[in-house]
Amino acid sequence: MSSDNTNTASTISKEKKELISLLNESVHTSDDIDIGDIFGISRNFIIVKRGFINIHYYYIPIKHVGGWDGNVIWLKISESNVMEKYEREKIPDPN
Repeated sequence: MSSDNTNTASTISKEKKELISLLNESVHTSDDIDIGDIFGISRNFIIVKRGFINIHYYYIPIKHVGGWDGNVIWLKISESNVMEKYEREKIPDPN
């Protein structure tokens, strides 16, 4: 394997480790509402789980993630927008 392929594999591996470290991190909306914790991450979505007894799942497109400040994942959309558009009982079609 060439050094370019080794560097690419190393970068991908590092990115996966960084994403995995975000599991269970708190997710806040643009209006500073805690909507739950990261339950899963895919290429297209972050999956947020809210609640313990009455559980809700939100499949939020990656494009709506604003950033991570070391403690909280920040979204670029409001809580009402998340609840209205992204609450799902099953995995949505990425298209």
